[in-house]
Amino acid sequence: MKKPRVGRKARLEALKKESDLAERDLIRRLLALPPEKRTHFLRKRVGIRMSCL
Repeated sequence: MKKPRVGRKARLEALKKESDLAERDLIRRLLALPPEKRTHFLRKRVGIRMSCL
């Protein structure tokens, strides 16, 4: 039994939908983290053991 062929547009739409869902999931997971874990990349090192925003 042959599978029906899926057109290029249908594949692109499915890929876009999957990408959007993955992006929303990533955002949701990041927002679930505590603020100090979400903003660690904003900190600037000012000394050996100190940091500030």
